[in-house]
Amino acid sequence: MWLTTHLPWRTGHSFPTSLPNVGIQKWRWDAVLGDHFSDDNWMGTGRPAVGERSMDVTGSGFDNSWSADRLFAGPGETRERLRRTDWAATPLGPVETWSVELRAAVRTVLPSEVPMLLWWGPELVQIFNDAYTRVLGAKYPAAIGEPGAQCWAEIWDEVGPLAEQVMSGGAATYTENQPLYLLRHGYLEETYWTFSYSPVQDEDGNVAGIFVATTDVTATVLGERRLETLRQLGTVSTAGGDDPLVDACRAVVRVLGDNGQDVPLAAIYLRREVGGSGDDESEDLVLVGAAGVDDDGEFRPARIPATDVTHHRVRASGEQSEPAGSKAVTEVRLCPLIVTGHAEPVGVLVLGISPYRAFDDAYRGFVELVTAKVSTLITDALAYEFERDRAAALAELDAAKTRFFQNVSHEFRTPLTLLLGPLETLREQSEDESPADRREAIAAAYRAAVRLQQLVDGLLDLSKAEAGQLLPHTEPTDIGHLTADCVSMFDSAAAQAGLALRTDLDEVSGLVELDREMWVKIVLNLVSNAVKYTRSGSVSVALGQDAGRLVLSVTDTGVGIPAEERERVFDRFHRVEAGGSGSGGGVGIGLSLVSDLAAALGGSVDLDSAPGRGSTFTVRVPRIPAPDGATSRADDRPIGAVTSFGDIEQREPSVEVAVSTERGADGHRILLVEDHPDLRAYLTRLLQEQGWDVDAVADAESALKHVAVRTPNLVLSDVMLPGRDGIDFLRELRSEQSTARLPVILLTARAGTESTVDGLNQGADDYIVKPFQPSELVARVRVHLEMSWLRETLITDSELESTHLRTALDTRTTLSQAVGLTMAAFQCDADTAFDKLASYSQNRNVKLREIAAEVVANFTAGTDRE
Repeated sequence: MWLTTHLPWRTGHSFPTSLPNVGIQKWRWDAVLGDHFSDDNWMGTGRPAVGERSMDVTGSGFDNSWSADRLFAGPGETRERLRRTDWAATPLGPVETWSVELRAAVRTVLPSEVPMLLWWGPELVQIFNDAYTRVLGAKYPAAIGEPGAQCWAEIWDEVGPLAEQVMSGGAATYTENQPLYLLRHGYLEETYWTFSYSPVQDEDGNVAGIFVATTDVTATVLGERRLETLRQLGTVSTAGGDDPLVDACRAVVRVLGDNGQDVPLAAIYLRREVGGSGDDESEDLVLVGAAGVDDDGEFRPARIPATDVTHHRVRASGEQSEPAGSKAVTEVRLCPLIVTGHAEPVGVLVLGISPYRAFDDAYRGFVELVTAKVSTLITDALAYEFERDRAAALAELDAAKTRFFQNVSHEFRTPLTLLLGPLETLREQSEDESPADRREAIAAAYRAAVRLQQLVDGLLDLSKAEAGQLLPHTEPTDIGHLTADCVSMFDSAAAQAGLALRTDLDEVSGLVELDREMWVKIVLNLVSNAVKYTRSGSVSVALGQDAGRLVLSVTDTGVGIPAEERERVFDRFHRVEAGGSGSGGGVGIGLSLVSDLAAALGGSVDLDSAPGRGSTFTVRVPRIPAPDGATSRADDRPIGAVTSFGDIEQREPSVEVAVSTERGADGHRILLVEDHPDLRAYLTRLLQEQGWDVDAVADAESALKHVAVRTPNLVLSDVMLPGRDGIDFLRELRSEQSTARLPVILLTARAGTESTVDGLNQGADDYIVKPFQPSELVARVRVHLEMSWLRETLITDSELESTHLRTALDTRTTLSQAVGLTMAAFQCDADTAFDKLASYSQNRNVKLREIAAEVVANFTAGTDRE
């Protein structure tokens, strides 16, 4: 039997205006019916009017068709528990009494894959779906039918006002990334949620319940926060400061301290030898930086034993009575800091673990990434410290080298002055009075002293350039006239070498501000190189201006420079082995100095070259006009012109010396191989004074041709030669049978036992270091000549003795054969047979060996006839 009622479904009209924190009240359905039914509307037409509800009031007066089994039907453990819940014991009452709105809301929540919660009634009784069960943790299954304020007591201060707002008729709410500290896994857990509260209204528009759709965004928020920490660690600089390692460690703990939620405690300990502590207890790790704990904190001792540098955790006792977000640290991790190049950890990173998060795989991965990043930063800091210390050491070494060069230059200049002055005087006095050989000796000594002065000046300029002290001192200069004077200094050297020296100096209007000394050194170095390495053709020097710059170019038709050498031609002490140059001089500072001087003048130098075609060096420097009214220095001669680049003037073509066919007084011939003209001439005179014939050549190739024509008695060779050096020349001699025993003495400027041993190991008979005493060199040459003569004599005598012995043995063999034949013929012993042969020799007055030969010959002839 059905009752028709005109009672509007107003289950929400009796809700309180606020959410009292009172005990649960039972909702008596019959009381509600009694309030709204009267006798006048007990019977109806059998059809409910608009706004009316139908109820099965047979027996109990309820719609028994909506049971718990029907409403919560479906798979899943959550629905099963919902079916088994005694809803009559809840403020909602039996399921059969639930309103249409409630049943509709339940049927909306349960199938959703999104975690959804339904709060219903004044007490916000909970009904949720299977997806929401995972949100509850240990609160499940007690949360089924439980009032919201009771289930979420720990966060009701945050979410309760929002629920009250919606239940009071307010609009729906939406909250993103809301931090909530939940007690659902046995500890207060830091979580983050995005959720919405949507009102569920009855037919009259009153709010009967709340739809809660929620999403757990904890992993996203924590991931972004931890990623930002790692990004900030990536910005930590390991450079700068007095102590980069300690500064980097302190910057690290500051970054970690900014993320106090994931890293409530951060501290770095380093070994004494790494951290720089002066403490004697080297086994302890010393604190270098900490954040997130007081100085007297339990997890921040001043030092910890090195034996504890293992990945483990330490727990501390403590009550969980602190407010959410301020709970004390109860767990730390000690993470060893592994640095490249160190077998043992250099320190330990102490990280406090948040008491509001379980140390799961994600947390562990974050700690490992932080540890790896800190280890990398420490590696970089140590590398920076090493490089800084190395740079400081190199700078100190460079400064010491500069001081050394300056001191050496000063010390060399005094004896050079004492050499050049008297030598110049002797050279002027001996031009007409002294014999030719003496004049030549004095001239050679003067040129050697000038060359030494050039080297000293070059090394001093080089040391200034390396120390950044090569500063120009400009003055008004007639650049065209100065350049012409520099080039003219090479007229005689070019004429001697058969080269055409051409100049094309553009008339540069007015004077320019320029460091004259630097410009002179640039021009002299470039022109001297061009003359030195040009065997035939010409050397051209041009000076012009282009776009406000002075342009100097020096072009030659010389040997050229290979492509692989052009990148290094301006490197200090790098020498290009120019094939066929015929010169082994130079120490590789000239072009480097040109580059440094051009840079000091604000310009640059370029090279265009190819083997066999020649080279062009182009220098460009700013052209700075001199002020109006300025005048050039009255004496515009090139500074340092006194040096004249004497080594260039003595350069001579590589020509072969004819082999002499006459022997000296003692019959010895010496082959001299030396590329320096003055030294070659000096050694030739020195050896010839001893009565020895000397064939002098400038390189190994010419020496090998001489040996092929006529083998000398001794070879005296320099090690540093153009093209093939003295060691290669020695190996070539030792590889040929005809010269394998030829005495070879090497001359070298490389002093030291190692160089001597190396030369002797290559097969040299002797090794003489420059400079040498003439008497010592002559004595060593004489000893090796005599030893060679004695050796060859002994070998010859031995060979002659061997020939005689072989003849004697042959003779002895013939006598033995004759004795054997006699023994066979007369049936006697050996002594009797020998006596018979001796008797024949005496009777016939013929030598015994002739008798023996005759016996053997007769026997052989008789055998042949048979």
